[in-house]
Amino acid sequence: MMSDAFIHDLIDWIDNNIEARLDLDTVAGRAGYSKWHLQRMFKEHTGYPLGEYIRNKKLKKSADRLTTTNEPILNVAISLGFDSQQSFNRSFKRQYGVAPGAWRRHAVPAASAMQ
Repeated sequence: MMSDAFIHDLIDWIDNNIEARLDLDTVAGRAGYSKWHLQRMFKEHTGYPLGEYIRNKKLKKSADRLTTTNEPILNVAISLGFDSQQSFNRSFKRQYGVAPGAWRRHAVPAASAMQ
């Protein structure tokens, strides 16, 4: 089905551009659909709201960077499009149950042991 291929290509594009400033307007412009229609199509095909998918991917990327780098938390937050460290902390804690700093403190020994 053409829309399945379209959604797959869109997901690939989002995943490859996750560190860019992605919002619904930007993604809809890239896709060539209104943001309302695109959100409806995306949820129909994936089961997830488009905004939630993007946010979850950004949080996953941030968790990876917090685990594998010593980059300041604020830099991670800003580079992934969060408006402030506070909004990033709130979203991160809602997703993972701990603040980004605690995530890093607990993940670093585990990452060091694997090397």
